[in-house]
Amino acid sequence: MSHALEKSEEYGHTMERLESLKRISGSGSEYWFAREIQPILGYDKWQNFENVMRRAEDAMRGTGIDPSHHLTEISKQSEAGNGASQTVKDFFLSRGACYLIAMNGNPHKPEIAAAQAYFAAQTRARELENQQSEDEKRIEEREKVRDSFKAASGAAQDAGVSGKRQPLFHNARYEGLYGLTSTEYRKAKGVGKDNPFDRMGRLELSANDFQMNLAAEKLNKDGIKGEAAAISANKAVAERVRRTMLDSGVTPEHLPIEEPIKNVVKRVEAEKKSKALSRPNA
Repeated sequence: MSHALEKSEEYGHTMERLESLKRISGSGSEYWFAREIQPILGYDKWQNFENVMRRAEDAMRGTGIDPSHHLTEISKQSEAGNGASQTVKDFFLSRGACYLIAMNGNPHKPEIAAAQAYFAAQTRARELENQQSEDEKRIEEREKVRDSFKAASGAAQDAGVSGKRQPLFHNARYEGLYGLTSTEYRKAKGVGKDNPFDRMGRLELSANDFQMNLAAEKLNKDGIKGEAAAISANKAVAERVRRTMLDSGVTPEHLPIEEPIKNVVKRVEAEKKSKALSRPNA
């Protein structure tokens, strides 16, 4: 057997053992026990492995991360050589902690190299999952805004705002929420000819969704009639939403634009197709 093949099999064996020892918390987070992965990473002595964990903690502090959120010390019972039990120190290790431990381990140990590859792949996979989750949430929020826009437009029409005058009604939302006209908003945000909703992030979409649903409810519930009254009510609702956001430290007109929603939809659809093709046939 060639050295390269032996090394490949050793890497695979290490990764399989790390995967088999992975646990999932009640909140869905992955974690490992330090004493279980210590020998897998090629460390015979606990003290030497503790030194590596300390270096990982220092690396976290250097990037502003609280190590206690990733390395949690615990006490557990362990059998001594004479059959009696003794209390030993152990640690809950997050996936991020394990990755940094591997990165700060002895690079000459083949087990460390395999662990680096394993946890790097794990971290990248989780990043992709989170990105997809955020993409899907933004698409969902965009769909909600499409429905609330229709609801607000319908309520405005019932109040007496004609189709040709609908842009004035919706412009009142921009003025109340952003302190800008819809034209000024487009220029300030640099969205060009895109639908502004298609360039908004989740928070901004949510704010507009809330405002439009609230405005539709007010127009219908209060029985507001007349174009001027409907536009005034719409702006007043938007101003209240703006005050709430400002009180929370968020300035609506300063929220950044995002990539076009059509690109996000394409990415999510491509991911779904890729997953479907990778599944084994039933």
